[in-house]
Amino acid sequence: GSLSLTGLEAGDAAGARALRERALALDGGDLTLRRALALDAGREVLDDEAIDTAAALAAYRAAPRREDASSVMILDAAAQELGPGGGGVTRVHQVTKVLDQEAVDHAGEVALPGGAQLLALRTLKPDGRILEPDGGEGKGSLSLTGLEAGDVVDLEYLVPDGAPHAGLGVAADAFYFASPGVNLFRSTYLARAPRGLGLEVDAHRLPTPPVEAAGDAEVIRAERTEVPAVVPEPGAPPAPEFVPFVQVGAGGGRDAIQRALADALAGRTAATLEVRALASEVRAAAGPGAGPEALARAAYAAARLRVVGTGGGTAGTASEILSRGRGSRLLLLAALLEELGVPARVAAVRPFGGDATAYRFPSPGLWAGRLLRLSLPGRTVWLDPTFREQPFGAIDEELLGAEALVLPRPGEPLEVDRTPAANAGPSGQRTDARIALAADGSATIDGLFEVEASSAGGIKAALAAADERQRRQALEELLGTAFRGVSVEAIEIQGDQDPGAPLAIRWHGRAEALARPDAGGLVIDAPLAPLRLGAHLVRLAVRTTPLLVDAASTTAIRIAVVPPPGLAAHAAPDAALRTALGTFERTERVEAGVLVREERLAVPRGRIAPADYPALAAFAAGVDAVEGRPTVLAPR
Repeated sequence: GSLSLTGLEAGDAAGARALRERALALDGGDLTLRRALALDAGREVLDDEAIDTAAALAAYRAAPRREDASSVMILDAAAQELGPGGGGVTRVHQVTKVLDQEAVDHAGEVALPGGAQLLALRTLKPDGRILEPDGGEGKGSLSLTGLEAGDVVDLEYLVPDGAPHAGLGVAADAFYFASPGVNLFRSTYLARAPRGLGLEVDAHRLPTPPVEAAGDAEVIRAERTEVPAVVPEPGAPPAPEFVPFVQVGAGGGRDAIQRALADALAGRTAATLEVRALASEVRAAAGPGAGPEALARAAYAAARLRVVGTGGGTAGTASEILSRGRGSRLLLLAALLEELGVPARVAAVRPFGGDATAYRFPSPGLWAGRLLRLSLPGRTVWLDPTFREQPFGAIDEELLGAEALVLPRPGEPLEVDRTPAANAGPSGQRTDARIALAADGSATIDGLFEVEASSAGGIKAALAAADERQRRQALEELLGTAFRGVSVEAIEIQGDQDPGAPLAIRWHGRAEALARPDAGGLVIDAPLAPLRLGAHLVRLAVRTTPLLVDAASTTAIRIAVVPPPGLAAHAAPDAALRTALGTFERTERVEAGVLVREERLAVPRGRIAPADYPALAAFAAGVDAVEGRPTVLAPR
């Protein structure tokens, strides 16, 4: 029911306040109501934890200064108050000194979070002047006109924290004690909750602050000073994996998320007349006496044909998806398998390249992948019907070897599984080219670029969505990086409509100046089909954060170089590099006057620690050095 404030209308201020407090206990994130109660008492929300700007500036000016970044945050303070129902409010106070034009441009437009209410925003000039911001009506932000390097921006606001999903416990937003491009002089955090809530602390890369009793509340405090700016590095994993932070909450956890995800799925795979009719067609297509795997394969093929486009996620219902022919192919497949009696469960999967932090209070978004787990006689099969072109039993590499929350039906126990470490059958890609050189250094090239079926689902889907011009343009750009100056004259694509077949792109082209004359022979200076490992992986001399290699590279290359009359090819020595971070092999031989070069590269996915980064850089440099050897054709 709803709470009425009729007591206030009758002049019963105490009764009206009691009703407001009851309402606030139900929705602690009602910022307007919370502020009204605080103002009745002659104060502002959380002003007992407010930090004076003048005091913060005085402390900064009295201390040794670190001003080697674009800006310095003299104060970064957050005070969070949680209600018994989980919602709450946060008071944020940031005092920032901008040190260069980049910081001026960044700080000059202030956009508050959704639902926030501004307490203070002003520019403090070195000469003591205080400038108020422009109104910013209609553009969603406030402009600090006149902001210059050396000025200080003083910002303070309140922002509501909405109540969590039922059953997910109570959890405040994480507070980070480091920031990209900004030095932190003082960073302080406070969380307060009603006593007895059972507040817990999840601290990462800093000591765990204790939970202390303060009257009728539980309080935690954490503070860090003189924190250098985080320098953004290419290829780094998500920031929570290496930035210090603290999060507080009560209850919840992975089990609660698993139950909530299962509840959200309830009813979405219910069989309707349309679903039952399609299941009957599937059973007939599978044949009399078909077993669970045959039925599953027939259902997989039916869902592929009935639903076009990308079919991931779990939005809608199986019946709606079947009627529209668009949407979650996974839900339709789950409904079909249920009707066919094949044991299958939807699983929420944590992608490899996502945030791998071990949270006490995780968010459901960490398990962003969705797969279907089949329990077949003697084995488990995982299905990923996101792409129409994905083979039965092959799943996206991001979801291989990943934690999977199996979403139970009512009454079933919770189960956490793990997806297979690799897809069955071959994976990776290969390049095969035959280069016929002419005496003037020009060449005709016949090539094949092939991707194994288990790795080609996404590429096939992209090709299906592109028109003929877009396809040709993309392929020409790809081939142009492999063979310098090539002009593609013919392209043929095979296997793009067959999920079980490799994707094969056959092409024919011409390069006008692939080789240059030298001492009566020819020299090909540019690498042929180069891997460019250093450019892909090693973009910094040193790293302070891990390098995320989120996809494994398994590449095979075979190149045959046919010399023009009068010139001969000579095989270079073989090369092999074998490390824990990758392997590379190159062999060369001459067969019937043709130089045959074969290469194979394997780089596993992983998170490369800064201490291991030099070894990876050395491996990449070694590969690039071998590939940088010129190809020499000398007179016979």
